[in-house]
Amino acid sequence: MSDTVKEPLLGDFEACSYEQWREAAERLLKGAPFDKKMLTKTPEGIVLQPIYRREDCSDLEAAESVPGQGDYTRGTKPQGYLQGGWEVAQDLGGGAPEEFNKTLLHALQSGQNAVRVRLDAATRNGLDPDQAQEEQVGQDGLSLACVEDLRKAFKEVVADAVPFYFETGCSGLYFASLFTAWLKETGVDLAKVSGGYNFDPLGVLASEGSLSTSLDALMDEAADLVKSASETTPSFRSIGVSGWPLHAAGASATEELAGVLANGVFYIRELVKRGVDVDLAAKQLQFNLAIGPDFFMEVAKLRAARKLWAKIVTSMGGSAEAAKMSLHARTGVYNKTKHDPYVNMLRGTTEAFSAVVGGADSICVGRFDEILRPNNEFANRIARNVQLVLQEECELTAVVDPAGGSWYVENLTSELSKVAWKAFQGIEKEGGAFESLKSGYVQGVVAATRSAKEKMLGQKRIRLVGTNNYPNLQEKPLEGQGVGVGALKADRSEAIAAARAKDVSIKCSGCLEGAAANGATIGQMVAALRKVADEKPSCEALPNKRLAEIYEDLRAASAAYAAKHGHGPKLFLANLGPLKKHKARADFTRSFFEAGGFDVIFPKGFDDDVSAVEAFKESGSKLVAICGTDPDYEERVPTLAKALKEATADCTIILAGYPGDKEAAYREAGMDDYIFIKSDNYETNKKFLVELGAL
Repeated sequence: MSDTVKEPLLGDFEACSYEQWREAAERLLKGAPFDKKMLTKTPEGIVLQPIYRREDCSDLEAAESVPGQGDYTRGTKPQGYLQGGWEVAQDLGGGAPEEFNKTLLHALQSGQNAVRVRLDAATRNGLDPDQAQEEQVGQDGLSLACVEDLRKAFKEVVADAVPFYFETGCSGLYFASLFTAWLKETGVDLAKVSGGYNFDPLGVLASEGSLSTSLDALMDEAADLVKSASETTPSFRSIGVSGWPLHAAGASATEELAGVLANGVFYIRELVKRGVDVDLAAKQLQFNLAIGPDFFMEVAKLRAARKLWAKIVTSMGGSAEAAKMSLHARTGVYNKTKHDPYVNMLRGTTEAFSAVVGGADSICVGRFDEILRPNNEFANRIARNVQLVLQEECELTAVVDPAGGSWYVENLTSELSKVAWKAFQGIEKEGGAFESLKSGYVQGVVAATRSAKEKMLGQKRIRLVGTNNYPNLQEKPLEGQGVGVGALKADRSEAIAAARAKDVSIKCSGCLEGAAANGATIGQMVAALRKVADEKPSCEALPNKRLAEIYEDLRAASAAYAAKHGHGPKLFLANLGPLKKHKARADFTRSFFEAGGFDVIFPKGFDDDVSAVEAFKESGSKLVAICGTDPDYEERVPTLAKALKEATADCTIILAGYPGDKEAAYREAGMDDYIFIKSDNYETNKKFLVELGAL
């Protein structure tokens, strides 16, 4: 038995060369062009081959390197996840500190092993709750304005037992003083506390379009933060570099990668100008990348990110150790949908899998319903368990580099690196990350990609299940949709007023920690030290718009029409003959128009024109689609179309299928339009919703 197992499995088969394989493939294509049918061009501009061979990566450095060495394509740790898996760093939503604490403690007891906190808009912009607008307080993050808030939010959390990651926006220096004051209260060894503040003015500028003070002033604060944090909490990274604004705007993998590389270079240059050593500056950066749906592209993106960043740091004089990228990955929302939301669970799972295979250091899986309703335990548990299943049941921590050596992945990583590097150079030619945002260069590049993706979605070359493919008009909305966090401003303002220091004297950044310990708030500290800039930088904000929104607008219009008329926009199918003859095109037509929210009336097949016309009149529809076979069309469309027009003069007749050389005759008989596999699904639905008055 053992001897049999040792025999080569393919020993009885003659090896096939690439030329032989291609020849066989071309025979199966029956004359169709090989390059057109078998090659795929991605939104990144990379052409994917149908098959990859050893020769495709024989000259690539990564193919001969090992994890923890070289350019870090294969990871920064020699043993990968063998000595411990990636950090499960779920984002647990916002609101008030007390409620957040309950959610956090439950998560930490249920498998989460890192604290990930997005601060609310007020805190990120250096405002206390009573200084901010209502929608800025606790709506898109956790409201933390003073040390007392941290005591409540992190009650019973052992500070040196789990990493803490914050998204502080533009208030990193001031929030760090609160956090450090709280850490010292707990009595932990500050050298053992790890995590990051993710102070990221460029990310704020890209997503919001403006900053609260000058970028120079913010970079002065960044330098102060780096210098103080590196001494006080040496395992904490101060600066965040986020690809989220680019991803949320529809950027390709290469555009996101180029953007974060340019931002990282900007931060290092600015820190070095302010007396920070290159090595320290590089070690103080944490990169945060969004993960999209293209599995292998996302794997290659993470690998290419490490490779290119190592190249940049070493070229700027940094050491090999400083060139190691700290990489957090979060599943994106660009491809998430309001309709059929449970599908988002599956999307998040494959995205998390790609982040693991790509070698992320920490991962957050977004809740499947995060675009629909507030934080809830069911969705949190599912998102958290996605990571735990990958760790505990799939045993992905038992392999150092799952993608290493794959001819496809290694080649794709190389190609992606080349395209991303070229895009990075384009940003540098525009003056770098900041200048390219101000000029609108980055926004223009991303807008072109987003437009192309929306066009592909409309043409069904990109498919979103439940949206433009297999829509379910009978689905029931999730409970709690539309319910917000609530108006926290009044409660939070009262709490801050009670905790706020009555007398604050802050003359320099070195005084912040002491002031925080004595009750000073974010707002007080910012007011004391941050000067009002004469000119605040601004730019066109990158849009935060999901891909499915164009279809969701159609569905919303159809729903409003249904609320007004008692039924949705109607489409009647004039099915010709028995089921086996009309089913294929009738099913296609139903799915085609249900994507726009149409009520599709699907009767049995009609053997004569009279019964088809009578059923159409009784339906009350103004749209009718004729569905059948091409031979039936030749025989029946001329008479049926004419009869339908005579019965209902203002009806619109659509043919399911491409009419070919019969188009002129069918139009003369009364056909107004036709749909087939190459039709633009979105534009067609929009056109007929406008015609019916729904849009």
